[in-house]
Amino acid sequence: MKLQYSMAHEPLLDTATRDALVANMKRAGIQKIWIAGFFSGKMVDIEELKEAKAFVEHNGLEVGAVTIPIGHPGNALNPDDPDLDLEIPKHWHYRVDNEGETVYFCGAIDTCLIEDNGKVAQILHNAGFKEVFLDDDLRVGNFNEFIEGCYCDACVTEFNGIYHHSETRETLMVQITRKLNLQLMKDWVSFQCDKITAVMKATDIEGVQPGIMVMHFGDERHGIDIPAIREQIPNALFRVGELQFKDASFTKPSAKAEEMLGITYHLNFMDKELAYSESTIFPPRSLKEHNLVYKAKMAITAGLENVLFMSGTWVLDDSYWQAIAAALPVLQELDKATANTERFYPVHLAYGTHGSHAEPIVPTSLPILAGLPVKPVRADQNSEGGDLLLFFGDYELGAEWQKKLPLYKQVIFDQKAIFKNKDILQQLEPSAINFINWDHQAASKPVAEDIALLQSLVEQGNWSFPRFVEGSNIGLVWLKESRKVILYNLLETVNQGIVKIADSLYPVRLKALSFAIMDSAGTFVEYDTEITL
Repeated sequence: MKLQYSMAHEPLLDTATRDALVANMKRAGIQKIWIAGFFSGKMVDIEELKEAKAFVEHNGLEVGAVTIPIGHPGNALNPDDPDLDLEIPKHWHYRVDNEGETVYFCGAIDTCLIEDNGKVAQILHNAGFKEVFLDDDLRVGNFNEFIEGCYCDACVTEFNGIYHHSETRETLMVQITRKLNLQLMKDWVSFQCDKITAVMKATDIEGVQPGIMVMHFGDERHGIDIPAIREQIPNALFRVGELQFKDASFTKPSAKAEEMLGITYHLNFMDKELAYSESTIFPPRSLKEHNLVYKAKMAITAGLENVLFMSGTWVLDDSYWQAIAAALPVLQELDKATANTERFYPVHLAYGTHGSHAEPIVPTSLPILAGLPVKPVRADQNSEGGDLLLFFGDYELGAEWQKKLPLYKQVIFDQKAIFKNKDILQQLEPSAINFINWDHQAASKPVAEDIALLQSLVEQGNWSFPRFVEGSNIGLVWLKESRKVILYNLLETVNQGIVKIADSLYPVRLKALSFAIMDSAGTFVEYDTEITL
């Protein structure tokens, strides 16, 4: 585990407060600081960056650079500062959406923008930085299931020339939003992905290791083709996309579960040693201290080695550093107990086929809330290690998925998936002995009844993997090689349930928001930290 923090450089220049700030960070176990050096087309004063870097390194901490390479829609950096300059340079042009509206504060990716980011990487390298993390908004879409991109005249003309189409903004919008032409959708997505990858490639200069933050469930529909980036830049760093940055959402069990699903989904594409958490608070002070600590525990539970805290351009208050420092021994113990151990997910949750299909972006959190060792898997991904496939929701049972179905011992379809794929299922079912049609619909925000029904259904199968057979809102990750499981309470209250490991049943009782490790003999070690509700 390596704790890190991303911040603006100015507080590291304030001689009145910077010593106390760095002392707070070091007590909290922070080993590396990432300093923002390029905001929406504008370079931070390089001499100031050098001074901030030198100060950090003098205090025994590592330093990396962060950039915001193309801008960010709206003031998503620090709403406490209405004067924050988010305007893009005059020689860039704004992204245009499919209705022809300007996406302000966000540049379209063209030759000059790509070249500028390459120049920035060289400037930062000359200043002594060896890594450049490209942060939000290096994507061409917002958090939704739709295919977006830049629909300005120049981009549409460029697209037509490369892919031999003769589209207009209007014809593209109709065919893509209504999903009338899958090949056109794939071409448009490839066009957008090539632009994002080009920005990454421009940063991939000698002596610099580039990285990209991937939005929560971000994929090709947002221009982010992780496999293509890895192929072209094998040492690329990735921030695993999270979402719930404030208490209003994060306190909900389903929201925490969705965050874990997002992490495990992205880890399907990445090497863990190159993956970083996005343990973020936004807006300022909107997430309680204990919830930020919980985010760090979730990252460790998922197997992430790099826990990266972030708070925009606002610097964490002393109370946050104190909370992390107080929790540090527990974080270290949890990390030590689970390090270098592969996480196994024998339960797969069908998650579409490919980003270009524009299917629902957030899968149901039901299997996590039911205590199953589960991760989302796409049809174009390796399905090794999967015993049970849960095909829940409005996802298409296309040819890619049909080839994979026989690889699973059992496939459960919920009512929404059955309705979506009625004709295909009727053709397949006569020869599909491993299919179960569940007379229930997996909810987007599951309740206790949904959880109990799924546990009961799964229990009818002959499974060797550990799972909860009773209770709800406790996540489970399987450390198969060490014959242990990680349990994590998603509730702000004491929670209990019954875990089945092999043929043995073990009752468990977890403190509010605590984590625990249980072995195959039922030995139970809890990793809890102080919470203030």
